Amino acid sequence: MLIMSFHYLQVDSTGILKRKEVAYQLWYLFTFRIHIISGLIAISIGPFQFLEKLRMKYALLHKVMGYVYTLSVMLSGYAGLVIAQFAMGGWITSVGFTLLSILWLSTTIIAVRHIVLGAISKHKKWMFYSYALTFAAITQRTLLLVPLLTTIPFMPIYQLSAWLPWIFNLFMVNLLFKRTHDNILQS
Repeated sequence: MLIMSFHYLQVDSTGILKRKEVAYQLWYLFTFRIHIISGLIAISIGPFQFLEKLRMKYALLHKVMGYVYTLSVMLSGYAGLVIAQFAMGGWITSVGFTLLSILWLSTTIIAVRHIVLGAISKHKKWMFYSYALTFAAITQRTLLLVPLLTTIPFMPIYQLSAWLPWIFNLFMVNLLFKRTHDNILQS
């Protein structure tokens, strides 16, 4: 993911930015890069937050990393709301990325609210939803390999990638919780 994102930090616009007129405006490039950099931080920190031994042994580190993750999501999510309005692929893509940003921000805010209230199990559940939406960036990049490795046109897959990755990830987390809950009830 890191390697795939580095080309967005180059001086010249490349890849999907090359096709956008707005990408040559400084405010858009700044917003886009805030989205990429903050998102990479959130993707990198997230998995460590779910390691129980790390949480228990280094509670302060978990808390600090939680602040960094939350700040990264807030920056990337709000930047994502802005750049979603200029997504190639038309309204289908813009709406998909806008909903992703709104859900990403919302699940993270709900998770933070729960930990502030001391509801640890609810906090954990909502952080799983938040990270599922964070991880949608990786799921999306995986889906975007399809047109690169086949003769399927890029644009329909790109439009699909504005929706399918985050819906799939939320479905998987929901399935995980249902399965875990069912196992607890059977015990």
